[in-house]
Amino acid sequence: MKDGLYKVEFHTSEGRGSGVMHAVGGKLRGGNSGFAFIGSYSIDGDEIVARVSTVRHTEDPRLPALLGTDRVTVVMRGRASGDVVDFEGNPLQLPGLLLRAVFTPISD
Repeated sequence: MKDGLYKVEFHTSEGRGSGVMHAVGGKLRGGNSGFAFIGSYSIDGDEIVARVSTVRHTEDPRLPALLGTDRVTVVMRGRASGDVVDFEGNPLQLPGLLLRAVFTPISD
């Protein structure tokens, strides 16, 4: 995973969402209109392991939480294909739910 700014698209069986994420030096920081995304990543060979938590920053009923709660931590594993990174993981609060995310670079 290269350092830089990424567009993030994620979905579960509950719905979908998007935002931006800045990856640098093992840290992930980003968000969307309603939530901040804060986390970390590590690289082990060709696998990337990420842990991201959400925190609501805007109280607006038009911006519902994708998983029904404002605070969620997701652990994901992924691989890069060129500059794009595909992840799969599970929210710790909903262990049976599969979340998929695609990180597409916007800028380095």
